[in-house]
Amino acid sequence: MAMECDDWGDGGGDMNAVPDGVVQHILSMLSNGRDAAAGRHLRVLEIVGAPLRDTAITETVAACPNLTDLSLLGCDCSGDVSIQLPMLQRCRLDFLGGGNCSLLPSAPRLESLEAQGFTWISLRGGHNLRRLSIAKSTGRVYKVDTGRLPDLEYLSLRGVQWSWAAVSSVLQCASEVKHLVMKIEFCGDFDVLQPFPEIDLVDFFNGHPKLTKFEIHGAMFAALCQKNSLKNLDSRFCIPCLEELLITVRSPLNAEQKLSTLESLVKYSVRLQSMVIRISQMKNCHDAADDFFEEICKFKYINYRKVRIE
Repeated sequence: MAMECDDWGDGGGDMNAVPDGVVQHILSMLSNGRDAAAGRHLRVLEIVGAPLRDTAITETVAACPNLTDLSLLGCDCSGDVSIQLPMLQRCRLDFLGGGNCSLLPSAPRLESLEAQGFTWISLRGGHNLRRLSIAKSTGRVYKVDTGRLPDLEYLSLRGVQWSWAAVSSVLQCASEVKHLVMKIEFCGDFDVLQPFPEIDLVDFFNGHPKLTKFEIHGAMFAALCQKNSLKNLDSRFCIPCLEELLITVRSPLNAEQKLSTLESLVKYSVRLQSMVIRISQMKNCHDAADDFFEEICKFKYINYRKVRIE
């Protein structure tokens, strides 16, 4: 546990490697109001690996109303996590466990949020988010409600399974994003893992005109590689700001469509400087994989100034 505060005693307010029993004692003091002055002076609070009950987190945070930086890392918690901090600017939440856990932050000055382990997230408007990272390594993300994100510069969506409604909702709200990371394996609302629905390439880039750096992985890239979105491309279509692309390819299925998409991305990205094609976990014992890799190598050779293979 680490804490920083202003004008708190002669020795300052930094504490590192505090034993678990002391941590629980400090949290109890803060949440029960026995050291309210200390809580008001706290600006930075970081708790690592604490097995906290939901109410312990909520009450402790509520006892520190002037926090600007909050980190709860490796904490074991389930249920609702409600955070109401008017001064909060940066927040990192990394929760363990595969159960359902909801995040309900209310922080009008929030600029950066990293949330790991939540199934449901609802941001209560008025924030100024510039960086948003949502991840869940086990279980599903059911719903993400952010409202419009006009100042967002960086967005990262990661996980094994997200509901498609959650993915599309965030993407629609983040139309001004500049750096986008999409690394989700499957979609679906229930236990059955499902592929992603078709993502229209033209609509996607028209909806994110300021995108300068784009990282897309496996199944989500496959969803972007659909013939229908490339059939009737308007000659005036362009991707105006895209400079860097990182694409992970994991399967030779629909190789022709994937190659066509790669070609379109190079052709219509008028500012493209670098495209990295990452070949990951593709079985090399199958003829289709060999043929596909050979075509990618040809594509790289033709566009050698911009394209490289990892």
